[in-house]
Amino acid sequence: MKKIIYLLNIVFSIIFTQCTAQSTPQHISDPAVDKFEGTWKWGNQINGLTLIMKKEYNVHLLGNNDNSTFDSLIGFHKIYKGGILIEDNTIFSSSNFTDKKLSIIGNTDNDDPSKLRVLMTHKNKSIELEILYIDSTHIKIIDVRNKEGVRFILPGQAPTDWSIDIPNNITLTKQ
Repeated sequence: MKKIIYLLNIVFSIIFTQCTAQSTPQHISDPAVDKFEGTWKWGNQINGLTLIMKKEYNVHLLGNNDNSTFDSLIGFHKIYKGGILIEDNTIFSSSNFTDKKLSIIGNTDNDDPSKLRVLMTHKNKSIELEILYIDSTHIKIIDVRNKEGVRFILPGQAPTDWSIDIPNNITLTKQ
């Protein structure tokens, strides 16, 4: 009896390892992000923010092995605080998603296409921004917060800087 169970176990193991899930390719479009494309500015070179955002088609957000592709907004940012340039990756604005030089990725809210939900790299961490479309020349950052989740600090690494240099409730103008 033990030999039969052992043999069945081997047979089923071979059968199950040969099975692969077939997933149908899926493309999720987001035509509402089009209105957020462009260069947006608030403030000046003393205290200011510049966002360069563009739509990218067929982004594999979950890696190249995933069959799902998305239309997403990618972007780049520049921050001035107290007359000092704090962050600037706008020099990479001609790159695309696969180059991995972007600092912003986002999509519109499923319930409200006038709201853009963005993940942005800031001070070596991810922050979340909620941006409201006002009109063809204005958007407003209505919420900025640190992304929730577990963070690990390895020995010798500086602790995470939880401050955010982007104010809430600012209106950016399209350039």
